[in-house]
Amino acid sequence: MSTPPTRSRVFAALVGGAATALYYATPDLIASRTARGWAKAAITAVSFAASAPDLLAARVAAREVRDEVHPAEVFRSLPARGKAALVGVAATALAGSVAGVRAGERWAFRRGQARAAAGKRWPHAGPALLYGALASTLWLAPPPPSTTDAGSEDRSPA
Repeated sequence: MSTPPTRSRVFAALVGGAATALYYATPDLIASRTARGWAKAAITAVSFAASAPDLLAARVAAREVRDEVHPAEVFRSLPARGKAALVGVAATALAGSVAGVRAGERWAFRRGQARAAAGKRWPHAGPALLYGALASTLWLAPPPPSTTDAGSEDRSPA
């Protein structure tokens, strides 16, 4: 059974959802590409600041896991071929992630531009509201149980 989200998590979800909607609606609000870039940077900074408490909590949780696993020792124990493969997989995952985000951003913008060409009013804002609602919903999704939580469940027969 999961616990309800904390106030900071709800706040981050609301700010993140609003920031996402505003971010993707900027082409409808700001004509200048340069100004839009600066506005998106400011929106991202506000969203990041609102999520700081959750990011710090995640950092503490990651530190606890790292203290148990010692990834540096595991990496050092790998043969050179294993290290190269791990670095290659990580670099490929990072490049794929960046390419995927870039492709998604371009798709969303082009879709809005096509809606504008079709005569839709506020062509970017409509989908932006959907993206914002999705962002808030995903932010509020319960985190997976940690390894320490799994061992503390009551397993006695009823």
